[in-house]
Amino acid sequence: MKKTVYHLSFLAVLLTGYPINVFSQTLASAQVLQRSAGRSIQTQLKNVLLDLQRHYRVEIVFEDQIMVGKNVSADALNLNLSLEKNLHQLLKHTGLRVRKIRKDTYVITEARREKSTVSNEEAEPAESSKQTAQSDEPTVIHVSQQPVPQQTDVADLSVNGTVTDETGAVLPGVSVILKGTTRGTNTDSKGFYQVNVPDENAVLVFSFVGYLSQEVLVGKRTTIGVKLATDTKALSEVVVVGYGTQKKVNLTGAVSSISSEEITRRPVGQTSAALQGLMPGVTVFQRSGRPGGDGGTIRIRGVGTIGGENGSSPDPLVLIDGIEGSINSIDPNLIESVSILKDAASGSIYGARAANGVILVTTKRAKGSRISVNYNNYIGWQTPTNLPKMANAIHHMVMTNEAYVNVGRSPLYADALIQKYRTEGSTNRDLYPDTDWQKEVLTGSGLQQSHFLSVNGGSEKIRFLTSVGYLDQKGIIANSSFKRFTLRNNTDIQFSQKFSARADLQLVAATTIEPGRGSEEVFHWMNRIPANQIGINSNGTWGDGWNGDNPIAMSRDGGTKKNNSPYVLVNAALVYKPIEGLTAEVAYAPKFALSTDKNFNKAIQAYKPDGTLSFLAPAKSSLTESTNQSLYTTLRGTLTFDKTYGENGLKVLVGFSREDFRNDNNSAYREGYLLPDYQVINAGASDIQRTTGGASEWALQSLFGRVNYDYKQKYLLEANARYDGSSRFASGHRYGFFPSVSAGWRISQESFMQPLLKVVNELKVRGSWGQLGNQNIPGGNYPFMSSLQFGPYSLGKQIVNVVALNTLANSDISWETTEMSDIGLDATLFSRLSITADYYNKQTRDILLRLDVPTIIGLNPPYQNAGIVENKGWELGLTYKGAVRDFRYDIGFNLSDVKNKVVDLRGVNQTGLTVNREGYPIGSIYGLQAEGLFQTADEVSAHAQQFGVIKPGDIKYKDQNGDGIINGDDNVVLGSTIPRFTYGTTLNGYYKGFSLNIVLQGVGQADGLLNEQGIMPFFLGGTVQEQHKDHWTPENPNATFPRLAFSESNNEKISSFWLRNAAYLRLKNIQLGYSLPTALTQRAGINNVRVFVNGQNLLTWDKFWNGYDVESPVGTGRSYPQVKMVSFGIDASF
Repeated sequence: MKKTVYHLSFLAVLLTGYPINVFSQTLASAQVLQRSAGRSIQTQLKNVLLDLQRHYRVEIVFEDQIMVGKNVSADALNLNLSLEKNLHQLLKHTGLRVRKIRKDTYVITEARREKSTVSNEEAEPAESSKQTAQSDEPTVIHVSQQPVPQQTDVADLSVNGTVTDETGAVLPGVSVILKGTTRGTNTDSKGFYQVNVPDENAVLVFSFVGYLSQEVLVGKRTTIGVKLATDTKALSEVVVVGYGTQKKVNLTGAVSSISSEEITRRPVGQTSAALQGLMPGVTVFQRSGRPGGDGGTIRIRGVGTIGGENGSSPDPLVLIDGIEGSINSIDPNLIESVSILKDAASGSIYGARAANGVILVTTKRAKGSRISVNYNNYIGWQTPTNLPKMANAIHHMVMTNEAYVNVGRSPLYADALIQKYRTEGSTNRDLYPDTDWQKEVLTGSGLQQSHFLSVNGGSEKIRFLTSVGYLDQKGIIANSSFKRFTLRNNTDIQFSQKFSARADLQLVAATTIEPGRGSEEVFHWMNRIPANQIGINSNGTWGDGWNGDNPIAMSRDGGTKKNNSPYVLVNAALVYKPIEGLTAEVAYAPKFALSTDKNFNKAIQAYKPDGTLSFLAPAKSSLTESTNQSLYTTLRGTLTFDKTYGENGLKVLVGFSREDFRNDNNSAYREGYLLPDYQVINAGASDIQRTTGGASEWALQSLFGRVNYDYKQKYLLEANARYDGSSRFASGHRYGFFPSVSAGWRISQESFMQPLLKVVNELKVRGSWGQLGNQNIPGGNYPFMSSLQFGPYSLGKQIVNVVALNTLANSDISWETTEMSDIGLDATLFSRLSITADYYNKQTRDILLRLDVPTIIGLNPPYQNAGIVENKGWELGLTYKGAVRDFRYDIGFNLSDVKNKVVDLRGVNQTGLTVNREGYPIGSIYGLQAEGLFQTADEVSAHAQQFGVIKPGDIKYKDQNGDGIINGDDNVVLGSTIPRFTYGTTLNGYYKGFSLNIVLQGVGQADGLLNEQGIMPFFLGGTVQEQHKDHWTPENPNATFPRLAFSESNNEKISSFWLRNAAYLRLKNIQLGYSLPTALTQRAGINNVRVFVNGQNLLTWDKFWNGYDVESPVGTGRSYPQVKMVSFGIDASF
């Protein structure tokens, strides 16, 4: 029998703007109406009690079942009387009685139960706990069978008993807590407990992992035995899949999901970063700490296609409530759940969009009609995780002299000058500067703060959830920030039993600011300029820096690059259920987005210490303004039939969708601004100006369907199909068909498994096969057409504008197709340990490439379906939940591996730092194979000819082809940046009001390579780092770095010498929280309050180059450093 206890907070009513006198006015109006009509108005007793609760600011506790059929007249109420008198009048003829068990708390029970004898028999589990359907209703309190005497000061009562499961087996380790306090105990090895309570009105809460919690009112009993029901929520747990939901136990595809709690316990600016380390097969790279750009790059089961400037996008499809969008555009606090569709069976319902996986984001919606308010915030400070320690002025000059001498040149700095730096450097910085470029550049506060407020409520007919969010992220350099404002309203309307609607509105406004020349340029010069160059003169003017390039001035006074990106999205749906099991839905969602960029690159005046102007960098100030606006619309209709015929379950989905996208853009440029503060296009000189503009559009039209069948929820079968047509292909090649089929067997439901059900609670094997497509292809929206180029041409003595053919056409190109097979296992053991394992084989064919054509043609080659890429891998996910006395915990671990290989490129070989080569992973690191350092002159003379004048201490390269010359023909694949053996661990512990949450994340195998100024001494005349002191000399032959040599290129080649192990383990997140006792917070009208302190990226264990973050494994020292953050926050609900 279903029971419900109602505990409503009056403060929640106040916060919704519901006036205190509304209830009084409503009752008064009802009384006037009934008098005028000459009859009594009847209303449900339950609703009147709930309104009385709000009016008198109390708690009224009752079981839902005893209210069935109970109606009362409004005449029975007189709000001028006390609550007790009103309750007595209301309940006079209902067979119900009311008791006051403590201040402001009343219990209503059936009068006949008051006369029954108290039983010490075991309290049975609530009927609702035996239901498999999910419920948001609170646990039942078993009301005392005897009247409660008036409160008196008495000694604690001792209560004991035994806790068992439904079969009568004792349960050790069950938590027994006095409700509203942290007072309590745990059952011993025999399931026995003993606890002291203050009085008969005390409520004990029994909880245990794998079982439903139960609350019991003590009353006059001293011995209370309790049976806990198995938590069957897992059996009814649903997972969001394409165009619907499925019970988790019935899934036949590879789907991972995480809840809102797992996301929001990690305070991040970009939601994608919160996914790192949580799910097997989902790899997230966080390459940068730039405000607004610190999100993660997500890859699902490897890199499925050849990306890059001329390649297809390997990014997964992200759908937010069914509409394509960026996962970073949604406030993490808005998310209810995230589902990752990893295999073809789960993703083929999205056909041409699902080749690289699908991320389904479901936002929170109103739950129930009760008004509730939630507020949370955090404020934190960011600092770089790692920075190279640069040489000071004296060390730079000493090592520079050594580098000059090593190449046969005279020392650059005289000993007398170096001595001057030692003796007068601290008092005369103009003549003997020792600039700490990092200290002067990294002056940003790094402050990050987030605020989120949501209001949830409504009635039985209409429910709403309205939220506002604000994120403010300051950078670690000046003039660097990101701000985002989010407003969202989700509304559900129930017009009738058969007809309902959803209407969602989202407004997002984001602003990104960085220095006019870009953050990367600032960090480039910060890590390159020697310390003996001046940054700020003593008179406050900007110093020379490096021929006028001064990163301090760039960040503080070099202009601003500002982007504003607002968008508005409306997502509306009508739902009609004409008969039981049949649902029709039509949804329409327009999204208008605008992006405006304003980049003012200010000319910086650099001076000598005597005030003489030395440089103007750049020579002229310039302004670029651009606007990009787009309209993306989605129209979708689905028809779902869901019916059970005896032991056969059938669910059929058919649907159509239409997506249209149009983009318009324009840009204007001028330079020569005499008034830097007047930053408008017309203020610039008109002799040098440029304007550009364009427009593009695409459309996708689709039919799709899915059939799910199960027999006894034991044998599972699913088939999906989608038929996509894309405007990005020529007529005759636009449509593609993408099918999938999957099956599962719940072995645990077989009769032979019944004796093992206490050990093996769930065991399922599954397999799938399917095909997916990819329309995110290179060549823009018209890759099958010839490309035309507009520009000036000299015709005779005149310059005329012409149109010329630029690229050959190929109208026969079609879809990239990904074929994937998967086998998996899902199991639950001892009601505590959950296991998920998968093995898959994924191959993408017909990847669009530009194959070589004879140069005599003089045109860019067309795209052709030519490439093949393969990903094979496995995944393992484990979750364990347990308890030790008052301490509850859960541990999660995931491990996955994918082996990526380029199978076919039709003989096209690339060159560069990273390349795509047949037989190797995508984006392999490419260069010379180093064989250590030369130690003797004889070793140098006996080796192949290298670059420049080679001496002992230089890097020795392997002559791969044996021709006696080291050159580009000796380059080989050195390693891969695609990680192997990615893993993550979550550790969550709860003790009374405290909680500790830890996320560890890492990579077991990966390669990283730094080059240029990032690690090479004196690259292009730049400075050195302190670690370069460990360089080769005859006395230090086993040094980390080669000999110092100025302007010699041999040691600056891309080679395995600069390759490092990029495997790592990172303490990604740690959070310590404390929830204030509800007995304390509810006195203030607050449901609960939690405070926390959080740390991100605090510790990293790796063997990468000193000074650089291991998650940016290929770089030159230009990128925005990764950051760590310590933050403090509060989460409160009313």
